[in-house]
Amino acid sequence: MPKLSAIQFLLHALEEEGITHIFGVPGGPLVPLYEALEEQQAIIPILAKHEEGAAFMAEGYARVRRGLGVCCATSGPGATNALTGVASAYSDSIPLLLLSGQVSTSAFGKGGLQDSSGMHWNLDIVDIYRSATKFSAMLNSPQQAPHLVRRALRTALTGRQGAVHLNLPADVVKQPIWIEDLSINKYRSHVTPVGDEQAIKQVARLLQKARQPAFFVGHGINMAGAWTPLQHIAEALHAPVATTLKGKSAFPEQHPLSLGVFGMGGHPFADEYLLSDEVDLLVVIGTSLGELQTYGWEPKLVANRTVIQIDVDPLEIGKNYPVDVSIVGDAHKILTSLEGTIHSALSSNPTSQRRDNPLLEQIRTHHVRYYQAEQLQGDAPLLKPSALVTKMNEILPPETLLFVDNGNCFSWAGQYYVARQPGTIFMALNVASMGYAVAAAIGGKVAAPDRPVVALVGDGAFAMNGMEVHAAVDAGIPVIWVVLNNGGHGMVYNGEILLRGRSSSTVFRTPLDISTIARGLGARAFKATTLAEFTASLQLALDAQEPCVIDALVDIEEIPRALQRRADTLKEFFGQTEENIEVEARVH
Repeated sequence: MPKLSAIQFLLHALEEEGITHIFGVPGGPLVPLYEALEEQQAIIPILAKHEEGAAFMAEGYARVRRGLGVCCATSGPGATNALTGVASAYSDSIPLLLLSGQVSTSAFGKGGLQDSSGMHWNLDIVDIYRSATKFSAMLNSPQQAPHLVRRALRTALTGRQGAVHLNLPADVVKQPIWIEDLSINKYRSHVTPVGDEQAIKQVARLLQKARQPAFFVGHGINMAGAWTPLQHIAEALHAPVATTLKGKSAFPEQHPLSLGVFGMGGHPFADEYLLSDEVDLLVVIGTSLGELQTYGWEPKLVANRTVIQIDVDPLEIGKNYPVDVSIVGDAHKILTSLEGTIHSALSSNPTSQRRDNPLLEQIRTHHVRYYQAEQLQGDAPLLKPSALVTKMNEILPPETLLFVDNGNCFSWAGQYYVARQPGTIFMALNVASMGYAVAAAIGGKVAAPDRPVVALVGDGAFAMNGMEVHAAVDAGIPVIWVVLNNGGHGMVYNGEILLRGRSSSTVFRTPLDISTIARGLGARAFKATTLAEFTASLQLALDAQEPCVIDALVDIEEIPRALQRRADTLKEFFGQTEENIEVEARVH
């Protein structure tokens, strides 16, 4: 019967999960954790500048490795600082474990520094995290450690995945435990739900009979790694595929059946196809069909057509739209089974296979599917974000992992960046926190050291978490940050112009000199004011193999196409006023 401390058991469990790095900021109650990390030397701590950044790094690490990510924060403000990043992972179904420090149990309620036990006017950090995680608990005794650690990992990694939280009192974690079985993997199911066989056969029949089917897929495809069976089914049926913004890269966008993104950050191709009256069957996979994914729940998305919805979470089925047929389960398992059923049917009746798609050909005559950077830039005096992002397609290798921050960045990436390999684009759009990609890209690079990793961020987002560039410099992690520097909060500025005809308090009186800040943090920095300068800077950054920041001064007045649709949705939410109507008339 092995004897070890509670914290040693925890680290053994994380090693068994394949964890190589933990992201965090140390503090007094975390000393036992860092001591144990130093003793065992199997998991490398990455020193973040802020606990929110640490949580985002762990989230990026988890996304790329499609497994668990771990971050840590000390008691009190350390734990509260991490809340946004953990809540983001929870809402985006990313398996993440937050380890928060806690003062010794003997100090609970006595005015101990940063006590967050919930006693005598202290915040209760466990309770705070219960609404931001799948599971939040305090380790009250060392002998609880095996049960709580196994439960936390089981909760994070099974079913609909998500974030969990363990609060670790400094005295409890150092105490010994006696345990017969050190295993973690034996204490949870490794079987994923495969879906109802009869429902899969029904969907196969409906797809074969449909005159004009289409697929609308989301983040769930990337989470399940269901890229190959999805592509095979689409090709067999000659059925086009649109993705949500968060699901971008679920289907290769150079493929002739790719419609691009539908919804916020969407492409005209996807809009015209999915909203066409000719589509008679829509298969929705791995998306919650929220506001951003559906242009504010556009009714035409499901009107006069058969709707099939596939999701691992049964509560997502029919949440926002009526559904004719549903399948609950893992997208990879279900699509693999569906692919086999369709293949068998087409093999026995080859004449039933579609050979063309008139609607798709018609849309190709009306809209440009792919863009040229120089054409978009034209003779405009200021660098246009649309042209810059389009130029990234020419320079970045197909295997590049791109983390996209919140704001106008996701609209530019959604419409103009082409995802050439599956599972290469990462966005956090449920909590939609600015500064996400600044830090998450660091965790992504740690998980995939042999692939280029780029973060596309705005200057407003960089202002929030830009200090994490130093974390990458300090640890020698070669991420490239492309900063769209338009002198303020461009999405809010553009949105207010569309909604009100004017904007207030959205731009900086003193614009940020991002390149100077980056140099001060130890990164290699570039400044680009033209498309040619950006091209040269990005190529140099790729070749440098060190942390690099490109300060791209772009035009704040270029408004993403998708933002106009978003403004129209907000007008419906806010209610039309005479002022709104006058502004709308001027815009159009």
